[in-house]
Amino acid sequence: MKALVKYAKGPWNIRLEDVPEPQTKDGYIIVDVKAAGICASDLLIIHDKGHPYEPPVILGHEFSGVVAEDKGEWRKGDRVTSQTTFSTCGKCYLCRSGYPQHCPEKRVIGVKANGAFTEKILVPIDGLHRIPNNLSFEEAAITEIGADVLYALNERAGLQPGQFVVIFGPGAVGLFAVQVAKATGAEVAVVGTKTERDEYRLNLAERLGADYVLYAEEDPVSEVKKLTNGTGADITFEASGAPPAILQALEATRNLGKLIAFGIPKRDVTIPWNRMVFKAIEVIFHLSSSWTSWEKILTLMKEGKVKTRPLISKVYRLEEWEKALEEAEHGYGARVVLKP
Repeated sequence: MKALVKYAKGPWNIRLEDVPEPQTKDGYIIVDVKAAGICASDLLIIHDKGHPYEPPVILGHEFSGVVAEDKGEWRKGDRVTSQTTFSTCGKCYLCRSGYPQHCPEKRVIGVKANGAFTEKILVPIDGLHRIPNNLSFEEAAITEIGADVLYALNERAGLQPGQFVVIFGPGAVGLFAVQVAKATGAEVAVVGTKTERDEYRLNLAERLGADYVLYAEEDPVSEVKKLTNGTGADITFEASGAPPAILQALEATRNLGKLIAFGIPKRDVTIPWNRMVFKAIEVIFHLSSSWTSWEKILTLMKEGKVKTRPLISKVYRLEEWEKALEEAEHGYGARVVLKP
């Protein structure tokens, strides 16, 4: 079968190869891939920019498909998506406490285990989730980002109805965050830049429910203070990874508020530690998702409260991977999808 493989460390070093089909084993199940999203972390791996990975490895961790074998409760043809954890140690404090997604020895599909930019994939059977019948494979392929966002906003930060949320960065993560926050009953502002790409995405954020659009170049901190009667945001959600946005998010957060650190900076960021101490801000560094967050986001998608179709700009065949990566890096849309 064909697969897009990162075959060695270093920038680029990827190619479409013929690889053996995966073989089933206890605790795992084979899924025929129908659609797979290209994530920003895939691009970091391709360019060898700080994201850990173990080559040779088939890339891609966002996907949907159909079960390829009868196994346990699953039947061949069942429509599914999957969590991204391939294996954990099963023995550490985090695994035994019910947080295997934070295991320091975790192997993630498309990163340290073979991923979904191919025709068939082997995944843990307990990581599968059923796709609602009213969702297409393309729409369901990018469920993972929504589950990550819901885990950060609702399960870790405890977002409540009526709270004021500011989202920095209108990419795929930010657009999911807008929808999850609105579905929870929050008031939402989203911050972007005046570039053409961000303008396109900010307009999309408004269509998806954002109450306010703010610009990084126009002192969004002061605007947030005005919108909250001088208090500041209950929760700021930093999705861009841009150092100036991180500092703005810090300042926009109210005393005793929460800042979710989601974006991954490309360089170290110096922060005013004293300001954080005196504001008594709770900083939540995001990583991964939970089983429950997958079920919750799929319910919101089924009910139409979270829409993924508007986030998908283009769909390419696997053989068109070079065009797809170019679009993912430089196109205006939030997500590009590959189909084998």
